[in-house]
Amino acid sequence: MAIFPAAGNTQISSFIPEVWAALLMAPLHEELVLGSDLCTNRDYEGDIAGPGDQVHINSLVRPAVVGYTRNADVLPELLDTDRQTLAIDHGKAFAFILDDVDAVQQAQAGTDKPHPIYAATLESMQALKVAADSYVGTKMVAGALADNKKIFKATGSSPGDPFNALVDYGVVLDNADVPVKGRFAVVRPEVKALILKHDKFIASSYGSAEPIQNGVIGSLAGFTVAVTPHMPTGVNMIVGSPIATTYGDQLSKLEAIRHPTKFGDVVRGLHVAGAKVIRPEALIIASES
Repeated sequence: MAIFPAAGNTQISSFIPEVWAALLMAPLHEELVLGSDLCTNRDYEGDIAGPGDQVHINSLVRPAVVGYTRNADVLPELLDTDRQTLAIDHGKAFAFILDDVDAVQQAQAGTDKPHPIYAATLESMQALKVAADSYVGTKMVAGALADNKKIFKATGSSPGDPFNALVDYGVVLDNADVPVKGRFAVVRPEVKALILKHDKFIASSYGSAEPIQNGVIGSLAGFTVAVTPHMPTGVNMIVGSPIATTYGDQLSKLEAIRHPTKFGDVVRGLHVAGAKVIRPEALIIASES
């Protein structure tokens, strides 16, 4: 038990020196969820080099199907395409400096733990993931059809039933001819709690040695369910197929240089990305209100 001297009777010997731990406590890591292959496609990632780039997407307009009678002519139609543009409008950067003195002190600690530059770079990359997930979610909300924006309450005295909601959302996707394979439902943690308590929920890895990837927790009503706390404000569920949203990104710069006026190393990186809802009928947004 620590005994502190009475006020006004402080002796130098009573001060406890500060001790700096050699091992850095890193922030909790995040997985890419909304920007993962579970929720998006990377069909047009192409030649992204930096912010401001544009990727032009030509989608085929479905040819008309006409009635046929014996000996009648079937007139061909010209194939047509519908052009969309994927703008690379997301750019996030990081830069930090490690003073040579701090680097030496870490080396003198004699640990076999990762070097601070390596650890800080990894944590910066994790921050880029969080920013990218939030960016994709915002694009999904903006690009969804007005009729596909639903209300699902996750809080309050009468939260919704996630199974019934997903069944209804499945009907919307069925009527839009959205493929059944690969359908997902990304939810915020409050909805995850409702799903985990549901008797129809099928867990993906509970009791298994297989790790949970990209926030996936299991399946419900034919949807692969994943969770992230980085949903757009007020949105409880983003439901659909990866064909709805295309996403492309690049870590366009990652470099280490000596600081021009300080004794230390500078590490900096630039991440650029673009996301666009190209098939809005394959996406449903469920919000609190």
